[in-house]
Amino acid sequence: MKKLVVGSSNNIASLNIIKELGDINEVFMCDSKIVELNEISSIKNKLIIVASSHASKSKILSLSTHSPGNFGPADLGGEPKTLSIAPALYLGSAIRKFNEISKRENLLHRITLEVTHHGPSFDLPIIFVEIGSDESGWNNPKGINAAVEVINHLLDETPQGNSSLGIGGPHYAPYFTKKSLEGENFGHICSKYSLEYFSEEMLKQMIQKTTPKPSKILLDWKGMPGGIKQQVLKWSEETGILTQKVR
Repeated sequence: MKKLVVGSSNNIASLNIIKELGDINEVFMCDSKIVELNEISSIKNKLIIVASSHASKSKILSLSTHSPGNFGPADLGGEPKTLSIAPALYLGSAIRKFNEISKRENLLHRITLEVTHHGPSFDLPIIFVEIGSDESGWNNPKGINAAVEVINHLLDETPQGNSSLGIGGPHYAPYFTKKSLEGENFGHICSKYSLEYFSEEMLKQMIQKTTPKPSKILLDWKGMPGGIKQQVLKWSEETGILTQKVR
């Protein structure tokens, strides 16, 4: 698969990462916001690797990865109830590479797989590689260098394996992050807070828009509201994909 690194001139972390990537052919800069990236909407047959910031009120140093999409309203870019394609093998590879770098360099950053959230919503495989969580983090040389190394790693490799879906749990997906570091490859993850918008149709979209096709659906049973647990379990089992209640 051809690959393209995408950045935004409106994003500090993105600019910093792209600068340190140096003079490579696989880079495209957008002027639109990092959650819109309108200029790449017509690109086909490529893996899009987005160099981006992560923002949070906690301001904790972080290195994270996820694929974009909205289970409900499009408050942060993209289209409502629309997911992009999640390249699960690359997501798994990215988080494990971040963890490897963190151990080697004794980083203070939180290493985390995030749930599916925000835009853009394009029908193409797309992975965000992010540094956070505020301006000091976006300009942190160690975080920038780690993101650059992960992006170069993704450009160089063609990972193999199986993929899974995750449902339930908080935004930073601690259980799914743990499983990813053990070798699992998650495509789309629907968080506890997005389950109010969840439906059988959204589950089908998670399956259709994860590559390769998921072989497992893992339900973070403790991280799901009681009122929807049995419905999600029923929908998951009806897909014919191996469904496991975990935690």
